Amino acid sequence: MKHRQLLAIPMLVAALAAQAQDRTAYPLGPLAQCINRSQFQFRQQDRLPAHVTTRSVKLATGDGQVSVADGYRLMLFHKGSLPFVNLKIERSAEGRFVADRDTIVAQMQQMSANSKPPHLVPLETDTRQGVEVLGLNNPKITQSSGVISLYTLLHAASGTVATAYLLNQPADKREFATDAQYQALRELFIAALAACMTDTAQ
Repeated sequence: MKHRQLLAIPMLVAALAAQAQDRTAYPLGPLAQCINRSQFQFRQQDRLPAHVTTRSVKLATGDGQVSVADGYRLMLFHKGSLPFVNLKIERSAEGRFVADRDTIVAQMQQMSANSKPPHLVPLETDTRQGVEVLGLNNPKITQSSGVISLYTLLHAASGTVATAYLLNQPADKREFATDAQYQALRELFIAALAACMTDTAQ
């Protein structure tokens, strides 16, 4: 009898592993497609592996954990040949959204606190159509050769988190020549993302 029980354990583990990787639902699929119908399109979407259920974030008190029941990474383009946004959309695990939100807010507060004069980056907050918007913006496009802005959008009703890294581009190939042009394009993207998060909530 003991031998049968021992044999059953590996079979149970294998069955559970197969179940974890068998993702038949696509709760974030409509959101990804809505974004793709805006002025910002992706040329590839990468889905988070089923075995990844958390991600780590840096906090003043150490590493924090954010749950991830499902997620996609989308590299978004506007009109040019260079990417404008590295976007990650995620769904919190059941019952974990409030804790995930608190961890993410603490992370962004810490990032703001770590900025130094003369380039202080305050944490900007807003709410649009039931979507909480948190933003960290470099004041000038010339101050960063990589990420100009970091935004997190949180939709409590659906438990969805969107993290957007807005990217600078080489000066001779930029779609935006001035800070004002960048800000207008950034606003266009954030408005489109917030609207999609609301419209496709399920």
